[in-house]
Amino acid sequence: MIDIHTHIIPDLDDGPPDIETSVGMGLVAAREGITAIISTSHNEEASAVGYEGMQARLEAVREAWVGAGLDIRLELGLEIYLRPDTVAELKAGRVWPLAGSQYVLVELPYQPWPAYAESALFGLQVAGYVPILAHPERYTALQTDPNRMYALAERGVLAQVTAQALIGSHGNAARRCAETLVRHKLAQFLSSDAHGLSERKRAPVLRQGLRVAEGLIGAEAANTMVEENPRYILERKLLTPEPERVSAPRWSFGKLLGRG
Repeated sequence: MIDIHTHIIPDLDDGPPDIETSVGMGLVAAREGITAIISTSHNEEASAVGYEGMQARLEAVREAWVGAGLDIRLELGLEIYLRPDTVAELKAGRVWPLAGSQYVLVELPYQPWPAYAESALFGLQVAGYVPILAHPERYTALQTDPNRMYALAERGVLAQVTAQALIGSHGNAARRCAETLVRHKLAQFLSSDAHGLSERKRAPVLRQGLRVAEGLIGAEAANTMVEENPRYILERKLLTPEPERVSAPRWSFGKLLGRG
């Protein structure tokens, strides 16, 4: 499996506090069957370090993991807080894509949905990037209307659901939204968004969430979210979504609140 959204570099943003915790995350990932990881620290802190500095920090993690007997491919990426000037930041090298590809992992505020979101996402596409919306199940606008994600996916915007959300760790609203996005091909990636080893910080675990996804869309399609689709990023190939519109009864307020 390939995990495209993780925070494994120590002493940076809200990731692991030290290299020992980072190595522990690697050991968990190996037990899960994860063979490649993209490190996606938050851009606010990582940009201050710079691309070369972040590569050096990732190399230190790589050496520590190898020293612990781990054979996991590590690539550098970023979790970018999407703003109207993100394209300019990318062109200036202050933020960067995933693993040197054309794919960019972007996040939005959980609420409200920003007025600039669609134009900023499409601006990325015009500039030649492929946006991947991080943890869309957490955004209240998508929890109440997942067809907002359908409209984005129709235009080529991809999405990454967090595995822990599928098992209910982020609450019922996020779980229901995650299920809907997976079931209707509105999310193409299943990732851990790991920050550490504690329950609060999330370890790099995918199997429990993958089992839920298998129950929703079958084993073959679920495995695509953790194997084939992430490989498109590493191989710099174009992934085209095939979304399905969500019928209103599946995402009514009553169902989100557990009354449906």
